Amino acid sequence: MIEKNIRTKKINLWQGGIGVIFLLCCTLLFFSSTAEKLYSTSVERPFSNSIIDGPERLCAVFGSVIGTYTGLGEEGDVYEWEIIEPDGNILFSRTGGFETISETFSKIGTHQISLRILRGNVEIGNETKSIDVLPGPTITLEESYIVCNGTDLTIPALDPGTSNFGDYVFEWKNESGDVIGTDNEISVSQPGTYSVEFFFVNSQGENECITELSTSVVDLNSFSISPAQSEVCTTQFIEFESNPNIVGDWYVQKVGETSRKYLGTSSKFSLFPSRDLSVIGDYTMIFQIPNANNPNCIPEVTADFTYNPEPRIIFEEAFGASDCSVDDGVLRIRALTDVDRITIDSLGISLGPFTAGQIVDFPGLKSGAYTLNTSLGSCSYSIASVVPLANPVSELNFEISEILPETCTDTGKLPGSFTVVLPNGPTKAGFKVLNERGIPVVAQDTTDLNDTIFIELSGGIYFFEIFNESGCSLPRSEEIEIPGLSQVSFSVPATINVCQSFELFPATNQPLEFLLTDPDGVETIFEDGDPGLIDKAGTYTIIGRIPGQDVLCPFMRKINVTLVDPIDFEPKLIQEDCFGNRVFEADIFGVDPTTAIFTWFNENDEVVGNGQFLFPTSTGEFKLDVQPANAQACPIPPKSFTIEEPVLSVDVTLTQTKLCEFGPEAIVTLESTFPDAVTDIEWRRFNEDGTIEELPEYDDLTEFQTRTPGTYEASLFRFIPGISLEECELGRETIQLDLIPDKVLFDIPSELTVCESFELAPETTESLDFTVTDPAGNTQSGSTGESFTLDQEGTYTFLAFDTDPNSNICPEQKEIIVTLTEPVDFEPVLVSEDCNGLKTYQAQVTNYSNSEVDYFWFDAGGNQIGDEEFLDFITYGDFSLEVQPGGSTICPSTQPINFTVEEPVLNVDVTMLTEPLCPDEASTVLTLQADQTEISEIQWWFTDLNGNESELVTNRGFTEILAFEEGTYEVRVFNYLPCLLGSDQALILRSQDPVRPEVEESYQVCEEYEIGPTINPGNFASYEWYLGEDLVSTSPTFKPIRAGSYTLTVYSLEGCAYQAEFVTEEECELRVAVPTAIVPGDPEREFLVYTNYLIDELEVWVFNQWGQLIFYCENSNLISEESTCEWDGYFDGEKIPNGSYSVRINFRNIEKNISGEYLGSILVIE
Repeated sequence: MIEKNIRTKKINLWQGGIGVIFLLCCTLLFFSSTAEKLYSTSVERPFSNSIIDGPERLCAVFGSVIGTYTGLGEEGDVYEWEIIEPDGNILFSRTGGFETISETFSKIGTHQISLRILRGNVEIGNETKSIDVLPGPTITLEESYIVCNGTDLTIPALDPGTSNFGDYVFEWKNESGDVIGTDNEISVSQPGTYSVEFFFVNSQGENECITELSTSVVDLNSFSISPAQSEVCTTQFIEFESNPNIVGDWYVQKVGETSRKYLGTSSKFSLFPSRDLSVIGDYTMIFQIPNANNPNCIPEVTADFTYNPEPRIIFEEAFGASDCSVDDGVLRIRALTDVDRITIDSLGISLGPFTAGQIVDFPGLKSGAYTLNTSLGSCSYSIASVVPLANPVSELNFEISEILPETCTDTGKLPGSFTVVLPNGPTKAGFKVLNERGIPVVAQDTTDLNDTIFIELSGGIYFFEIFNESGCSLPRSEEIEIPGLSQVSFSVPATINVCQSFELFPATNQPLEFLLTDPDGVETIFEDGDPGLIDKAGTYTIIGRIPGQDVLCPFMRKINVTLVDPIDFEPKLIQEDCFGNRVFEADIFGVDPTTAIFTWFNENDEVVGNGQFLFPTSTGEFKLDVQPANAQACPIPPKSFTIEEPVLSVDVTLTQTKLCEFGPEAIVTLESTFPDAVTDIEWRRFNEDGTIEELPEYDDLTEFQTRTPGTYEASLFRFIPGISLEECELGRETIQLDLIPDKVLFDIPSELTVCESFELAPETTESLDFTVTDPAGNTQSGSTGESFTLDQEGTYTFLAFDTDPNSNICPEQKEIIVTLTEPVDFEPVLVSEDCNGLKTYQAQVTNYSNSEVDYFWFDAGGNQIGDEEFLDFITYGDFSLEVQPGGSTICPSTQPINFTVEEPVLNVDVTMLTEPLCPDEASTVLTLQADQTEISEIQWWFTDLNGNESELVTNRGFTEILAFEEGTYEVRVFNYLPCLLGSDQALILRSQDPVRPEVEESYQVCEEYEIGPTINPGNFASYEWYLGEDLVSTSPTFKPIRAGSYTLTVYSLEGCAYQAEFVTEEECELRVAVPTAIVPGDPEREFLVYTNYLIDELEVWVFNQWGQLIFYCENSNLISEESTCEWDGYFDGEKIPNGSYSVRINFRNIEKNISGEYLGSILVIE
C-alpha cells in the first residue's frame, strides 16, 4: 500500500490554478524529436469579479486536451460544475466538495463552463464563462538549417494558414537569450541555436497555449572530403569520405568538361573506374550538401584524381632453349602502351621504360612458363608466356587431350577441364598451370605422377608446364583454351527488411523462370512477372533459368532477409483524475516513437487519434493499431481495450461479529459497490475517551479482527501510482463495537505434575469447543469430553467456546501450571550368582534416587513378585521390571523391561584332541573341543612319566597347546564364577617308526616328449608331490616331466609327516659319447660308448681305412649315463695297427620312436 502521506498529496495541474500542465506532458512526449516543448501556464493573480479560475483558450494539439478549473470558494463549500460542448451536449456535470476539476476537451469550438457555489445552502457565487478549444498550429520550423558565409536565411515558425494565425504572438531569441524578432519569420546569417515562443493573450492579459520551438543553424563551409589516393587504375577503386561525417550528394566530372555525373548520396563513396568512369584522364570528385531549406546556399567541396590506363604488352615470339640446363631461350614482347617497367619476378629481371609499339627481348632464359609483370605509375598488368624446350626429356613428354568446356548445372555451371597424358608412362615430376595473366591457378610439387593428369578449371586461356627434380621444365608452347558459358542475368536486393511477408519481383529483361528456396529449404517456382513470397528471416537462394536450352546457364543469388518484427504494443492507462478524465498511452516498450504509426479507434470504429497518446471523451470498446514506419503494414489486427465508465463514488456497508474479552475477536467486514475501483482503504477508531486513533495496520483490509471496543470508521479511496493525479475519496462509513460480559463454564486443576505427557479432559456440563495453547504457543483443539495432551513444562491456557456460533455467551479462559518429570532410566541387572544356581538381580536406576521411584517386578504371567530394588531368583524363565517416578502421573513411554533369567549351566562335555609325537618333531598339538559359550577359563595340567603333576600356567586360556614331553596331559574348564564345568586327559608317547621316503637328488626329464622317470618313495599312508608351491599329485608313485624343484611330503600310519626334495633337469636330446683315441689292450684307455637316459638301444660299427668292419656291438637294454660296447682294440686276436678308424653309431628311443646317428672317428695309438 502506498503510504498515506504520498497518496493524499494532490498533484496541482496549474500554478495559481490556471492552465493545463497536462498539455505540457503530452507535448514533451510528442515533440522530443525536434526539441519542441509545449506547455500552458498562467500568472497568479486575485479575481474580484470571477469565481472560475482557468484558461480561456485550450489548444488541442493532438486531437484533445485536458483543461483544469478551480472554484474560488472556501473549505466546506459545495460546488456545482457543468460544461456544455459547442453542439449543446453536456460534457461534464458534478456536485460536491470538488474545488478543482479537470476535463478532456476533444471538440473544436466554444464551450460553456458554469459554476455555482453554495455555502450552507446559500448561493454565494454563480458564473458562466466561454472556453475556446482551438486546433494546434501547423509548425513549419525545421530541426536544422544550413547557412553559407555572407548570405541571409529566412526561417518561419508557423504556416500562415494556421487557424487563428493572426492571434498568435511571437518572440524569437538567440543562444544568449536576446530577443531578435517578434514576427513569424526571422532572417539570420550566423550559425547557432535559435528558439521561438508563440502564444495567445487572454482577456486578463495572460499568455495561453504557449509553444516553444528551437532549431540549429550550421555553417558547413569548413567541411572537406578525403580521397584514399590520387591515382586509380581500371581494376582498383578510390574511397572518398566526408570530414566531418555528413551525408551529401557525390558527383564526378572529367577535367575540361562541363557536365558532371551523379554517383549517389552518402557520407562516403567508393569509386570504381570500370563502373563509374568512361575514359582515362584527370577527374574531379565533387561532394555537395543539399539544402532544401536554403536553396541559395548549397555547399560543395572537390578533390582531383587521375585515372591511369593499364600498362599493356603482348607476346610476340619465343625462341626455345636448346637443352634443360642451357639458358639460351628468348622471349620477345611488344608494348601496346607506354610501360615504366617489365619484370620477370621469378628471375629478378626488370627492364624499361618502353614506349608504345617498342619490341623488347628477354634473352638468357631457360625453358619454362614465365609471368611478365608491367607497371605504369600505380597501375600494373601481367601476362603469361613460355620458352619452349628444343630437346625435351623423354620422361617429361606430354600431350593435352580431352579439353572439355564449361557445362550448365541446375544452379549455375560446372568448370571445364583438360587431360594431360604422359605417353612414356608414370614419372616423378611436378607441374603448374598459369592463366593468361600469368597467375598460377594449379601447382603440384615434384611427386610420383600417373600417366594421366586431370585438371579442372573455369573457362579461359591457360599455359601448362611440367618439370622434374633436376629443374628441367617442359612447357606447352600453345595456349590451352577451355570454352566458357554465359549465365542468365537478373537482379534482386542482397538484403531486404520484411515485416512478416514480402512479394519479391526479380528485375530482368530475359524470359526467366525462378526457383526460390527459403532458409528452411522449402522451394517455390514462379515466372518472370510473378512474385515470390519472402516471409522468413535468414538467407534465401534464388535461381534464374531459361528452361529447355543450355546456351545460357542458370545463375544463383542469395538474399539476406531481416524480418522487421511487428511492434509490440499495448494500450495503457497512464493518467486519470477524480472526475473521470483519463489519458491512454500506446506503450511500445522502448521503441522509438518516430519509427511507429499510431491509430486510435473509438467505440464506433472512428479514428480519434494518431499520436502515441489518447484523451478519450467516451467509453466502450476502443482499438489501437501500431505499425512500423520502416516497413509495410504488418497483418496484425488492432488491439481492443475497454474504457469503462469512471467510478466516482461507491456505497459502503460495514458488518461485525460479537466482541468478547477472550475472543473470538470481533470480525469487521467491509463491502462496497465497484470493489475493483477501490485501491486504498483507511481505518480509524473513535475511543470512549473521545480520542481518534488512526489504524494503519488495517489499511487496505476489507476484513480484520479486533478485541478493542469503539467506533470504527472506514474511508475508501482510489489512487493508482503513476496514473492517478490525486487521491480520490469514493465513500465513508462507521460501525460501533461493544464487549459482551457473559462467559461459558468449565473446570481444570490449577497445577499438575506430569511425566512426559498427560491427557487432561476439562470438566464441564456445557457443550463447548476448546482451544489449548501450550507454553511454546502451539495449539490443540477439541470438544467437551475430549482430552488434551500436556507434554511441556509451563503454563497451559484453556480457552472454551460455546459450540453454538450464534450464542451470546462469550468464551472463558483458564490456566494450568504443569511441572514435567522425566521417565526413569532403569535396567534389571544380574549382580550375583553361585555354583548352586542362585541368581540375584538389581533394578539399577541412573537418574533418580531409590526413594524417588517405585519398583514393580513381574513374572511371565504378569504377577507382581517384588517391589524392592533387589530380587533373588531360584527359578528360571522370563520376567519383567517397571520403575516409575513417585508422586507423578504414569510415564506413557515407560514400558516394562523384559528379561530372562537363564538356567545356569553346571557342566559341559570336554574332549581333548591329540596328534602323534613324531620322531622328527619337537612337539605335537593338543586341542580342546567343547562348547565355549559358558567357559570363562581354561587350565592345562601335565603329569610326567614319574607321576609328577603341575599346571602349564603359560597355556592358561588357550584352546590349543603344544606338547613337548611324554606324559599325561589334562584340560580343565571353568565358568566365570569360577565353577569347574568339565575336564579330559590323554597320554602322549613319541613314535618309533624308522621308515622315510627314498628319492634321488635329481632326475632328467623331457617335457616335449613327456619322458621322465617313475619315482616310488616307499609305502606310506598318503603322499603330496609339490612342484614349487603347487600340489601336482597325491599318488604313491609320480612321474615328473617338467623341470624344476620338487618336494614330496608323506604321512605315516601314525600321522607323522616326512619330506624329501629332488630336482629335475630338462634333457630332450639323445646323446652318445665315445673316446677320441684308444690304446689297444689298455683297459684304462679302451673303446666304449656313453649314452644318456633317452637312449634305449644302439648299434656300433668300427671300420678301418679300407672299409673293413673290425668291431660291431648292439645293446637294447641301456642304462642312462653308463658305458656300453667296450672294445679292447683287438681284431681277430691281434692289436689293430695305429691310425684313424671310422665309427658309426645308430641309437633310438623306443617309447617315442626317436632315432639318431653318430658318425665319427677314433685314433689308435700304441
